[in-house]
Amino acid sequence: MVNVLRNKLFHLLAAFVAVLIFASCNKEPNLIGLDLLPEGDRLNMSFIDTSTIIAYTVKEDSLRTDELSTNLLGYINDPVFGKTLASIYTHFNLPTNNVSFGVNPVADSVVLSLVYNGIFGDSLSQHTVRVYELADTMSLKAAYYSNSTKATIPNQIGVATFVPNLLTADSVNGVKVPPHLRITLSQEFSNRLITADSATLSSNSFFTEVFKGLYITADPVTSNGTGAILYFNLLDEMSKISVHYHNDKDTATISLPINSNCARFNKYIHYYYIGAAPDLLQQFAGDTTSGNDRVFMQAMAGAKVKLRMPYLKNIPENARIAVNEAILIITDDEPGSVFAPPTQLAMRALDSTGAYIVLPDETIGSSYFGGRYVNKKEYRFRLTKYVQDRMSNPDAKDNGLMLLIAGSSLSGNRVVLKGPANTTGRMKLVIYYTLIE
Repeated sequence: MVNVLRNKLFHLLAAFVAVLIFASCNKEPNLIGLDLLPEGDRLNMSFIDTSTIIAYTVKEDSLRTDELSTNLLGYINDPVFGKTLASIYTHFNLPTNNVSFGVNPVADSVVLSLVYNGIFGDSLSQHTVRVYELADTMSLKAAYYSNSTKATIPNQIGVATFVPNLLTADSVNGVKVPPHLRITLSQEFSNRLITADSATLSSNSFFTEVFKGLYITADPVTSNGTGAILYFNLLDEMSKISVHYHNDKDTATISLPINSNCARFNKYIHYYYIGAAPDLLQQFAGDTTSGNDRVFMQAMAGAKVKLRMPYLKNIPENARIAVNEAILIITDDEPGSVFAPPTQLAMRALDSTGAYIVLPDETIGSSYFGGRYVNKKEYRFRLTKYVQDRMSNPDAKDNGLMLLIAGSSLSGNRVVLKGPANTTGRMKLVIYYTLIE
């Protein structure tokens, strides 16, 4: 009986030691999290995280920015990306057809108000915003891009210097309204607006031919300032021009709203990235090796990252393998920066013309595919189907991948990422696979 117990204890101890040895030899790398796979499936897997990745930064050409849910305004001075200016073009509608200001109207004040929707950069920065009247018409049917422009009448019609307050609700005539920017427009503009003839005030089509809209822009910050990009919701009912006036009979206010029938777009200027980080400029100039240490991403039609994994087809060598999971891990090189990283990155494959193609893993679902900023330091993409397809079709043409900031046309975020040869947290593709007999 004693011998039987000893034999059982011996076999249990041997099994326990074997499991420990196996676990130490097949230790999973941190942050992968194969929690979706059954325990039994993991025991037969191997992994590799040394696949060659080529990564480098390229300029974004332009992005379509018309009729977005958020409009950007401000100036930012970034030690890595240099200077960026965001401006707004928009026109306004009449509240109704056949507007009348009555007999002998006099403008008391005309105020432009824009409702805040967020901020990127230094929230304590002082801003100077200027308003100009457009000389060119805009069309709701036209497509406008981040590098589009419209002619303006030279003399400004409004200016405001302020530190934005996005936290405290404002009060207008005793009514609480969302925090917003208010800019008083010039008396000359106000007089022309209130004395417009009846034909101009008869419908929006006539009105926008005469009052073509506004260009709203920002001054540079001081040389040692950071600045910020302000986000505005132009479709909020408080985003409008308020015309306060009196006539021979009474005193009144008429609002000229910005709504879904108004043409509007954002314009972004990066000033040729003068003063930007040298390695960013090298990559813009075509130096693909400079991305080994770090790469750069900037919204507002700024910078994106080209990726290639040229030797995936060689990984199986003489064996056939099944890819259980492949995860691309990309680490933030400046966690905790005053310049907040994007909350979501996107990734697309490229065809032979450079057009974007949705990756097969993304078709499974966004939560499966990934790309969100996690652990306050990194992004992860699940590329299992993409990697398996590359291995299964070694002769298929590979045009690479493009890493993008999701919502780049309506956010100011940017991020510096560790490259594939960075010594403190390199960009890497971790592949878990099973040999097929």
